[in-house]
Amino acid sequence: MSENDCKHEHRVGDNYGVSCVDCGVALEGYGYWGEASKRCVKHLWLDDGNGGECCMYCELWREKEGTS
Repeated sequence: MSENDCKHEHRVGDNYGVSCVDCGVALEGYGYWGEASKRCVKHLWLDDGNGGECCMYCELWREKEGTS
């Protein structure tokens, strides 16, 4: 099954990211086990408690939207 035909209904994830089991594409972070991508393809933002957010996968930091 190609990435374009896949609905990504079967997902697997860990601290590196989330990948589609069927087609193997990275859906979040770097993909499962960090093997699908060399860059963070979709950040998962977590509140840092100080008015900022940090991506759980790549640790990129930003000011929380709507706080400035």
